[in-house]
Amino acid sequence: MKGPIPYLGGKSRLADRILPLLPSPNRDHTYVEPFCGGASVLFARKPIGIEVLNDRNGDVVHLFRILRDRGDELREYLQNVPYARSIYDEWSNPRYVSRDDIERAARTFFLARATFMSATQRPEDRSVAGFAVARFRDNRARSMQNKVDEELPQIRDRLRHVVIECDDALGVIDRYDSENTILYCDPPYLPDTRKAIGHNGIGYAHEYGVEDHERLLLRLKESPGFVALSGYASELYADLLESDGWERRDFPWHCHTVRNTKGGENPELDAQRTESVWINPLLVDYRERSRGRQQSIFLEPVSSVA
Repeated sequence: MKGPIPYLGGKSRLADRILPLLPSPNRDHTYVEPFCGGASVLFARKPIGIEVLNDRNGDVVHLFRILRDRGDELREYLQNVPYARSIYDEWSNPRYVSRDDIERAARTFFLARATFMSATQRPEDRSVAGFAVARFRDNRARSMQNKVDEELPQIRDRLRHVVIECDDALGVIDRYDSENTILYCDPPYLPDTRKAIGHNGIGYAHEYGVEDHERLLLRLKESPGFVALSGYASELYADLLESDGWERRDFPWHCHTVRNTKGGENPELDAQRTESVWINPLLVDYRERSRGRQQSIFLEPVSSVA
């Protein structure tokens, strides 16, 4: 299942490669995303056990809560919102104040799907990114209609038993961390590792500086549970994690957000990316033991029948 909205730095294209690195869903586990963004990994995950989403972006958290608690109302409202530049111009105005909770959620959903590069995090970025027009092979209007009509009911049901928080990531980690916890962390990329982000002034609503990353890594190293962390390779991560038994897995991919607002490629930016995922020693050991059990099953001799 895909999430309801695209998100700057989201993992929709990598979710199926990240999930195999994590323990299989289990009723005894608590799965936590302290930086959920668009929550692509959770939506690709089988819904078992306690699940927690958290983000500092209040608009995104509000959208998830409305989808969970009032999903039918939101769907009906969105079915009457045309994919139009006039709506975009009105709702992308930083001074616009939503009339009620449903409109606020609808506005977040619409802008996420109608803005180039999913630049919904900061109001001032929307004028830079621009309205995503419906083009050949990229009919945004039809895509949004299908998402509303066909997928929102499934998304509503998927979120039904998910705990949704809007708090500081470290606070959420402290609240839920245990030996039975799976922490999947996808913080904003380290500023020095970014290529497309920030090129046109586009960034996250809640930035995460070098000191923030350092505090996060030090806290995650103390976790008694399973930890996976996404980002781009850096000296900081190598010094604090890789030198201390964490394994790094690299996933090359092609970034489609290095387009300007007219849809052309920006020659100053390299569209090739290598996303990395670090897993802590406990998770490394878990994966090795799981692999050993699978191999023993295949190698076990078949008893003959007399």
